[in-house]
Amino acid sequence: MKKIHLLTIIAISVFSVHFLSACQKEDGLSKAKLGECSYYPGFLWSKADTIGVTKHLYLDFNDDAKEDKETFVEMVFVDKEGHPIPDDVLEITIDGVITKGNKFTAYSSDEEKKVTFRFLPKAENGNHQGYIKLTSYKLDRFDNQELNGKPVEVMRWDLRFNKCMNPLAKVMMWFCIFVMVALVLWFTLLKNIFYPRIRLSRLELSTKRGYYVNKRINGSRMVVATNNYKPQSRLSKLFTGKITYIKDELWTSSWEMTPKGRRKVAKINLHGKYMISPVTSEISNYGTYQLDNLATKESITLKIL
Repeated sequence: MKKIHLLTIIAISVFSVHFLSACQKEDGLSKAKLGECSYYPGFLWSKADTIGVTKHLYLDFNDDAKEDKETFVEMVFVDKEGHPIPDDVLEITIDGVITKGNKFTAYSSDEEKKVTFRFLPKAENGNHQGYIKLTSYKLDRFDNQELNGKPVEVMRWDLRFNKCMNPLAKVMMWFCIFVMVALVLWFTLLKNIFYPRIRLSRLELSTKRGYYVNKRINGSRMVVATNNYKPQSRLSKLFTGKITYIKDELWTSSWEMTPKGRRKVAKINLHGKYMISPVTSEISNYGTYQLDNLATKESITLKIL
């Protein structure tokens, strides 16, 4: 934490205010830029919180002032119109103790105070400006200005308040955006790359003993002929595409058809359990083939319609 010289008090009756950094002169008064504090509302299990700004306030009294144990200054933070700032708008903590009316008192024996500024939810979002005003004191002068017991403005202050999104809400928002973008990319582009579709129209299977199946396979990512059917889950069908199952005891061993590129051709994988005539590993559109089950010696006619 940077130590910023906020106040220098020199008495015999002399008082001056200085910022060693983030300070400039305006209308004859030093202007202190205190930085930014922020507030975010509660969200789910993440509670609302205000992130304050902490500065170190240094008080310099000369030897004469220190000898007078009754030397003191009472200061208050007011807005740019000179009006007191309500405690439910700006909270000022001095050495860990919350002030009332945003007032605090410094004595000649004080050398340093830790000041924390916290805007509360009622405060308006944006830049806030005002003055540090001496309301009560035992001093004779402020810089070269005679003090006659009346309140006097000794410094301008500038503090920004930012009402922001709860960190948990922000994380969840970006996570939702990421998921939405990922879903759009998946369904519009990546799904067809990783799980291409069969472009053949219909598959017809028949035997001499009367077995007959005619199924639409266009758009399926796979065709499986099996005697042991396990239903495809809805999530699998949604995210990877439909698997068309052909179940019958005829198929003593499973075989599959899968897409091959963007052509109207499909690959057939018989796992060495069937013979195909004419011999091929690709099924073409409008083709006719014969499958021979090597276990049962039964012949099946396969047609692409």
